[in-house]
Amino acid sequence: MQEHISANYNENNIHKFLEILYKEKGWDFRNYRKSSLSRRILRRLSAYNISSYEDYYRILTSDPAEYERLFLSLTVKVSEFFRDPEVFGILKDAIASMAPDIRDGLRAWCCGCAYGEEAYSLAILFSECLKPEVLKNTKIFATDIDNKAIEAARNSIYIEDVLHNLSCAIRDKYFIKKERGYKIKYSLKDLVRFGQLDIVRNPPLPRIDMLFCRNLFMYFEKELQKNVFEKINFALKLGGLLVLGKSEVLPVQFMSNYREIKKSSRVYRKELCK
Repeated sequence: MQEHISANYNENNIHKFLEILYKEKGWDFRNYRKSSLSRRILRRLSAYNISSYEDYYRILTSDPAEYERLFLSLTVKVSEFFRDPEVFGILKDAIASMAPDIRDGLRAWCCGCAYGEEAYSLAILFSECLKPEVLKNTKIFATDIDNKAIEAARNSIYIEDVLHNLSCAIRDKYFIKKERGYKIKYSLKDLVRFGQLDIVRNPPLPRIDMLFCRNLFMYFEKELQKNVFEKINFALKLGGLLVLGKSEVLPVQFMSNYREIKKSSRVYRKELCK
């Protein structure tokens, strides 16, 4: 980086830095919201008590491990089992209404699955609601841009704090107590397939009946929201369910294709365009 780049928020300055990350690491954060990215990068600068992107780039060059620490900072993950219990209540009712027509199982996708809590929550919901003959043909695909998060999800050991929305009966039914926390039982784990996927750069999964994409769009600029939602819309079958984050809304271009099941729930059903 030949010219000095101030760490204070500046659209042009951070754009240059993000272009470097894309060229050197293939991380495409270029159309994420710059204000959010700037705050996260500044945390790494503060850790070294430096004040410019130029100085930070020198650290990245001399210490490649800092790239991984930066990546973790840029992809902060906050989740828990059955986060927003009302949402899972709505899904439970929706599954009950769909049950007579479900013969070949369900295909669900947790896009941006973090450490797996959401995907395993959905696996518990399916296990409780679906008949055994339907459950055996049901799969949950869980993807994230962060491969280390995927590895942790596959390991499936969780501290007690993230299980606080579970009853003791559900916890004991689906988890095994371990020294370091609670581990998912194999019968539940077998429902979920984890894999690395960057929804910005990679194609979507097809023929999805239920799609979770919560608290991801809030980090995208509007044009990227539209581009990613086109992939989401392609992935979701007609009649399928879409779950967004509480502070997220459908891009205006797609509003006529979706009906919110309950006001302000951010749980939508895909319908024929009116």
